[in-house]
Amino acid sequence: MKKILLITVGALLLSACTADLPAITGCEPVGDIRPVCGMQSPEDIAALADGRHLLLAHFGGLEGTGSISLFDTQSEKLTPLFPLQSGLPGSEGADWGEDDCPAPDPEQFSPHGTHLGQLADGRWRYLVVNHGGRDSIEMFELTMAGEGSYLEWRGCVLAAEERVTNDVVGLSDGDLVYSRMYQTGSQVEQLLNVVGFGTGDLYRWSKQTGSVLMPGTGASQPNGLEISADEQFIFANMYLEKEIWKIDLDSGETVAVGQVASADNSAWGTDGRLWIATHSGGLGEILSCFESQTRPCAASFEIVAMDPETMETEVVFAHGGPPMGAATVAVPQGDRVYMGSFVGDRLISVQNFNLPIL
Repeated sequence: MKKILLITVGALLLSACTADLPAITGCEPVGDIRPVCGMQSPEDIAALADGRHLLLAHFGGLEGTGSISLFDTQSEKLTPLFPLQSGLPGSEGADWGEDDCPAPDPEQFSPHGTHLGQLADGRWRYLVVNHGGRDSIEMFELTMAGEGSYLEWRGCVLAAEERVTNDVVGLSDGDLVYSRMYQTGSQVEQLLNVVGFGTGDLYRWSKQTGSVLMPGTGASQPNGLEISADEQFIFANMYLEKEIWKIDLDSGETVAVGQVASADNSAWGTDGRLWIATHSGGLGEILSCFESQTRPCAASFEIVAMDPETMETEVVFAHGGPPMGAATVAVPQGDRVYMGSFVGDRLISVQNFNLPIL
């Protein structure tokens, strides 16, 4: 009876919070905002070092399937990278993750947060949170060859049972840090998470220790992560805490806190600041986006630039409505900034915030 009551209260709470947003139809530019349509929702984006291509993680929701693709920002061509009909490329060299972590099922593959980083030996490692049949961090090696770039699976890390993982960042020595949003096994915890109680935390994984909880990182719905260039600090977006935590990786101490509400994913901007996609329309607008995984959502969002030293912030872009709302990430490539969403059939781009308006 207690569980039924909690589920009922939770359902009523969510339904009361939803907002009535206008439907987005068509795929026309709005001013300088250029959409590219006809793709599954690109929830996270990573820029390749060639200044032209992007890796897109196509999100299918927490219960759907998705894929990884290569996007050419000049031709706007989309090339599938994983899964492929040829099976699991490179699996014979799977030695980056846990020794007993099995290969993912391509038919259930469900990507979420990602991180592209270079290992100490020069190889590029692409980390992908996967919800397909399990919560795991999949490790791919990226070979950059322009439009011929490809991925090879090199191993994985299994997250703790009954956890929903959100994002991941990697270190050049092979370690990684990932965020757990909440647990799935308890209706009580799920309801507490929705109303803002701490139900998530961060973990650090290494080949020697496995996954270890980072003390002091308990928060309500930890979301996107980013790492400093010197690998000294992790910046953790604590979505319902309305804060960004700057965490020293050596001590584990939170050394600074920035005030940013509803922060989703982060990426380093060309101005040296952290560009953070935030949902400015409130919980009601975001909940309305879940009515359809395939339709673009009009929810308002802002891109907030945060100085990593002072933690001071500035809104550098704000939008809602057509051609796309509910942005989850903003990544610079070339002279434009590319934004994706967790729902819909498109990404959008605008002129780089750090360049003069022509």
